Amino acid sequence: MSRWGADVVLLFKTVRVIGKQPLLSAGVTLGLGSWYRTSRPGRGSLFASVEVMSYPTSQGQYGAGYAPGHVQPADNQPANYTRAQERPWVPQQNPTRVGHHMPWRMPKRHSVGFYVMVIALAVLGVIGFLIILPMLTESAGVRGAVSAGVVALIPVIIVSALVWWIDSWEPEPKWLMIAMFLWGGGVAVAISAWLNTAWSQKVYLETGNMNKGEIWGAIASAPIVEEFAKGLGVVLLFVFFKRYFNGPIDGICYGAMSGLGFAFVENILYFTRFYDDLQEIALLRFSSPLLHPLCTATVGLFLGFAVYARSRWMAIPLLVPGFFIASSIHFMHNGWAVITDVGILLNGEGSLGFLFWVIQIPSYIAALILVLWFRKDEENIIRERLFEYQRAGWFAPHEVAMLTSLDGRRQARSWAGSRGPDAKRAMKQFQEESAHLALNRQRAALQLLPVHKAQREEARTLASITAARQVFMAGVRR
Repeated sequence: MSRWGADVVLLFKTVRVIGKQPLLSAGVTLGLGSWYRTSRPGRGSLFASVEVMSYPTSQGQYGAGYAPGHVQPADNQPANYTRAQERPWVPQQNPTRVGHHMPWRMPKRHSVGFYVMVIALAVLGVIGFLIILPMLTESAGVRGAVSAGVVALIPVIIVSALVWWIDSWEPEPKWLMIAMFLWGGGVAVAISAWLNTAWSQKVYLETGNMNKGEIWGAIASAPIVEEFAKGLGVVLLFVFFKRYFNGPIDGICYGAMSGLGFAFVENILYFTRFYDDLQEIALLRFSSPLLHPLCTATVGLFLGFAVYARSRWMAIPLLVPGFFIASSIHFMHNGWAVITDVGILLNGEGSLGFLFWVIQIPSYIAALILVLWFRKDEENIIRERLFEYQRAGWFAPHEVAMLTSLDGRRQARSWAGSRGPDAKRAMKQFQEESAHLALNRQRAALQLLPVHKAQREEARTLASITAARQVFMAGVRR
């Protein structure tokens, strides 16, 4: 019988077997797939490359020499046959190895533990807000509370921009800022409402005079309780987020955000309580928009001093003057406000001039002077330490010039933004990590951080800086 006749007979036999053994279709497919090659002259019979396979038995075992996805070589092929021998040629080896680094995947700045703790703080803040939510809606209803919230956002936007400016040299993680805002507007307000009410009721039960209870609650209880509740969130950041607490500027910003959250919710409470006179009460409340942020920022300021101490336990004695100054400013503000209210009730007249010119304005001026001084000090530290890394070859001179100029930073982010969102995000990370690198070295130089920890953080930061540079410089001629 001719070769083609034998092939046809074998084909019919194979089809009959397929009808009884469907699993054999895979093997036949492999044979038919090689028909074009094997049917040419000199390449053997049509089915010469159809492999004899042993398929799984009922016990799930495989035949000898077979593994799923593996094709046995044909009888007329060498044992070491591979499909690469069927290609026209073997590609030449690349003289320069391709790197395994993927520049579009920058190292993450924060660990999983960071996000877990931030979420925990935020959840506590939300729970606190839900606890006091009935107080916000009981006077003017839900619609009134929403309207009051919109009005209360005005100072939030202004003060947030001020905090952003203060923190422009080494910006703190926005998630920590948001967590502090939620802490102040949720947990701190809930704690203060509970303790202030208990204090007022205690005075009322002892004196039988509700007005005295409210007055003593505003003068004695509120400054102590509220500054404790707001400052507690900053203390938690100092304990659990040490890496992101690098000095007085950080403490000021964290404290200001906690106080801002408290002021936001407190304003809503006042606006709904006096909803019919919303315009007048809003002007009165907006006349002292920095009271709560300033007081809690004072607590954070002294916690920031503890960063420069040899032991973190120094935070405890440093908290005493910070807490005392914050409570004193709050006490003087509330005390004079109460005196003004009493004067209006008794004599029909009262003035807040003393509150503005003797308490608020001097406090704001002192705070501004301190902030400017600390910002300049932080700028000098970043410049001096980055020069050391420039001499070591980690930065180019133009990069250090850009990193030590706020205007240069803005221009660099604008340029990176023209190359796409990934490049802009990489440039922002490049700038933030560079500032963190400088401050980390400064703390090690002051022997405030063990050398091995500082070096480990330095290695991580340098790797992140290098990866970010590769992203925003991709495709740029050098």
